[in-house]
Amino acid sequence: AVDLTGNWKQVETENLEPYLEAIGINFVMRKMAKTMSPREEIRQDGDNFQFKTIHGWTREFGFKVGVEFQNESGTTKTLAIWDGNKLRIDMNTPKGTMTSEREIRSDGRMYQVLTAPDGTKCTRIFIKQ
Repeated sequence: AVDLTGNWKQVETENLEPYLEAIGINFVMRKMAKTMSPREEIRQDGDNFQFKTIHGWTREFGFKVGVEFQNESGTTKTLAIWDGNKLRIDMNTPKGTMTSEREIRSDGRMYQVLTAPDGTKCTRIFIKQ
């Protein structure tokens, strides 16, 4: 498996606004999101992860690959698995399954591909700081 440990800064996004609309984010929040450059601090010890996402507010959560967990609000059942060299996180929401896949590609950047329940995709690209 890949080691995602590091401090990552988002440098590019592809298809962000349509993705946010597909998951029900309102117009004002979508416009705000487009102006932000989130950072992610990831700590990995084997299959154990601690994530800290900073973008206007801070969100922290931890999990172990292969063990189902709840999101921060306790409303979404979530499962992380390894899919080859990708860390895949499936979130079962009231609207359907949302997926996040993270991988480090040959350019050394971390790519996060988000998929909404309707299939709309967004790619967020991060560089290691």
